[in-house]
Amino acid sequence: MKIKFFAHLALKTGEEREINPASCTYVGELRDLISSEFPEIALDLPNCMLAVNMEFKQDEDRLPETIEEIAVIPPVSGG
Repeated sequence: MKIKFFAHLALKTGEEREINPASCTYVGELRDLISSEFPEIALDLPNCMLAVNMEFKQDEDRLPETIEEIAVIPPVSGG
């Protein structure tokens, strides 16, 4: 399964990696898995949004049966 990281997270992990979310039912469990698989961003993850199949998800949301892509997006600011 492809997982994409953006902005400063990509500098720490690389832009694209692989992860196996088979043991996860909820997005919060996926967030915990990402934290354990990529400890270099564990402190950043609580402030990041997760997108599954190009849709933003909350930790309490169930994961879809078919996952094509996961994206981890840190907070952004503009001006």
